Amino acid sequence: MERCTSIPQAMREALPILATLNGHGHEAVFVGGCVRDTVMGLALKDVDIATSATPEQVVALFAYCIPTGLQHGTVTVMQDGTGYEVTTYRKESVYEKHRRPESVAFISDLKEDLLRRDLTINAMAMRLSGDYYDPYGGMSDIQSKQVRCVGDAEARFQEDALRMLRALRFASQFSFRIVYRTWRALLKHRELLRYVAMERVQAELDKMIGGPAPHYAAALLAGSGLLAYTLEPLPAARALLAEAAKTERIQLDYLPALHGVDIRYAALMTQPSVTPQEAKATLQALRMSGSRSGVIMAIVSLHHDMVVNRSPNEEKLRVSWIEAVLRYGQVAAASWLHIAEASGREHAFWADVPRMKLWLSQMEISSLKELALDGNQLAAYWDRKPGAWMGKTLKRLLLLVALGELSNSQEQLLKQVDRWKEETDES
Repeated sequence: MERCTSIPQAMREALPILATLNGHGHEAVFVGGCVRDTVMGLALKDVDIATSATPEQVVALFAYCIPTGLQHGTVTVMQDGTGYEVTTYRKESVYEKHRRPESVAFISDLKEDLLRRDLTINAMAMRLSGDYYDPYGGMSDIQSKQVRCVGDAEARFQEDALRMLRALRFASQFSFRIVYRTWRALLKHRELLRYVAMERVQAELDKMIGGPAPHYAAALLAGSGLLAYTLEPLPAARALLAEAAKTERIQLDYLPALHGVDIRYAALMTQPSVTPQEAKATLQALRMSGSRSGVIMAIVSLHHDMVVNRSPNEEKLRVSWIEAVLRYGQVAAASWLHIAEASGREHAFWADVPRMKLWLSQMEISSLKELALDGNQLAAYWDRKPGAWMGKTLKRLLLLVALGELSNSQEQLLKQVDRWKEETDES
């Protein structure tokens, strides 16, 4: 039996909980991700504990407990101000709609408890002594850099369809391969993904796209075709899958160079095969928050406008670019330039990036709030009632200042307004 020679600090701080449970005749171990990450030498995110003690026995042993999920056997035990989830060993009944067990039964056998978990790398335990308990070969799979289901892969995926996305996510997170039987079972049962709530699909995609190897995650998603079977259609994903099937490859190796999950979503959704309408519908289907959707769609819409208005004439390109910056904002513009630059020659505007960066830096202002004239001042100067005309006039002034054709001073802005007024009167 292998032993951990250096237990991480986050786990050491929870050792008193294991000691208390052990001291009262109960088995207690660290389980799940904290054990996996310790084996792999990674920083821990959470520390979870499993025990043969029932929830009632756990509550009786500790002064400060929170009944987090008693029906599932989980109690949060407070230790020095930190909460640790302590869950009773359990086995699960038949799963309801391929997602959740209809009921759970508490048991005293650790091996049987670990059997209900999804992947071998997540089905390891560590005792108080630091000894590992690994009945399903998780350590061997880590050494072999592979993802494998615990026991029968078909049974695991039929129990909980979310496990298929989790298998892809862990494979991409650690750059592991998925073993043949697990992959075959995933392809066989991928239609069960329709039982998974779209919010959970989004959470897994966020971790994949925001992870260390988003290009590998995209390849796994394309190869499995999994996203064609979601509860609600994901038009952008289907467009990318169709493009991948047609061309056999979409160049996404640059994705890790983009820092932030939302800019990576935008990079995927500005691929030539995806329309802005498909991008928006996909974000809505994934239950993306309004703020995140706004960030992503600003980049997507800016890209679409630039493609539609592209011109070989440099001055026309400059005007189109500055109009796009004013419409969607400097943040979206900078993100779009970052995507174009990282994409390399594959991107339609890669060669234009240097001059577009220059034009962006030369813009004196980029929003109406920076204009040295506001709507009230304009209405008072023209002695007109406020209305839609004000916004149109201010935007015309903003464009001229942004283009460098007009100084951003109230005097010069009002002179320009006078010129327009004279032109209107003459006509």
